[in-house]
This record gives sequence, C-alpha cells and structure tokens, in this order.
Amino acid sequence: MYLTRQFAILTGVTVRTLHHYDRLGLLSPTQRTESGYRLYTTDDLIRLERIMVLRYIGLSLRQIADILSDPRASEQDIATLLQTQAIILRERRDHIIRVIRAVEKAEQSLNAERTPDWQIFQTIVKEVSMQDSTEWSKKYYSEAAQQAIEQRKHEWSPELQEKVTAHWKEMFAKVETAIAKGLAPASPEAQQLAAQWQKLVEGFTGGNREVQKGLNTMYEDQQNWPQSTQQQYALKPELMDFIRKAMHSRS
Repeated sequence: MYLTRQFAILTGVTVRTLHHYDRLGLLSPTQRTESGYRLYTTDDLIRLERIMVLRYIGLSLRQIADILSDPRASEQDIATLLQTQAIILRERRDHIIRVIRAVEKAEQSLNAERTPDWQIFQTIVKEVSMQDSTEWSKKYYSEAAQQAIEQRKHEWSPELQEKVTAHWKEMFAKVETAIAKGLAPASPEAQQLAAQWQKLVEGFTGGNREVQKGLNTMYEDQQNWPQSTQQQYALKPELMDFIRKAMHSRS
C-alpha cells in the first residue's frame, strides 16, 4: 500500500494530478486509511501506467476513461489517434529540419562575413515560436479537423484575432455575472448567453463538427496545457460547468 505522496514519488505524477484523476473516477485508490487518506496498490500502479501511455498518444481523459472501462469498444479510436499522432510527429520532424537549415545558414553567414545576418536569426526565432505555440494543440484534432483548420487560416488576421479575443473576454464576464446572480442554466438569460457562446465558437470551427469535437476535447484537458497557455486561455471550472449545462438545456 502507498499513501498518495509515496505513490506520486514512485510514479513521477504530481499529487495534484492523482487527486484530479480520483475526482474524475479515472484512478480511484483501492483503499483508504481509517483517517480517510488514500491508499494505492500495485493494481493502481498498472492502471496509472495505462493512463499515462494513452495520454502520451493524445487521448483526452474522457476517452481514456471510456477505453479503460471497455478496452474493446475503442480500438478504432486508438488506431485513429495513433495515425493522427504519426502525422503530428512527421510535421514536427519537418519543422525541426527547417530550423536546423536556418541555423546552418546562420553559421555559414557568420563564417563568411564575420557579421551576423539578423534576418536569418529572425527566421529561426519565428520558426521556434511557431512550433511552441501550435504543436501542442494538434493532438486533440483528427486529420480531417486539422485540414479544415488549415484551409481557414487565410481568413484569420491579427485584427480579427484581437476582435475575437475582446468578444470572448466580454462573454466570460457575462457568464461570471450570471453565475454570481445565481441564474439557472435553463433560464432565458442563460439560454441567450449559450446562444451567444455557440456563435463565437462557430466563428472558429466554421460549423465543422470534427473541429468542434477536437475543440471540446482540448478544453476538457485544460490541466495538461502548456503553462503559458493555461494562464491565458484556461476557463474556470464553474464557468465551464454553467455553460455546459446551459447548452444541454438548449438541446
């Protein structure tokens, strides 16, 4: 038997993550002490290893829960996600090759002219920054969704991004106000907010169901986003819960 902190050290997973998995019912400890402390066993260790493998290949926590409850039911999902992961890795490889070539070109410039070509260094910074800001989210989208997003990239401009960001900030403030007032998700005011929310979402998805599915999966997995992205874009659990219930009431 392992107490939570001992189990966390053994597995390399944070205590916070173990508590989160417990709340979701994804990995609940086999037993508890008389004082209520969690106790994990070797069976729990095996289950956690499976969770970590499935997380690595890009599955959301909800998908993992479905697979662990019935492994045979989701074999196709795993196969599809493996194919998607292979695409992501090939794109990452191609991107790294571009960065290496830019670095080699910068080296050649320094050797030939003794002065740096700063335009080449700007290219390196741009490539690396683009990798950091986009690669992490691709695992949540199917190949079809990624293609749809790529096709709509030309419609997206910095000006549009600024405008959309402002609209979302206003939307979040409205929902938080509704929660503070104690409005029911099924109330007319909440339903109006849900409709506005859905319209903003469709501004990104273009009404594409595959893109919508990937977006939903990504937001269900907020705790595993890069730290900088969490700080900027993560939604409060109570806000997510309210809007999800309001959406459900609409249907």
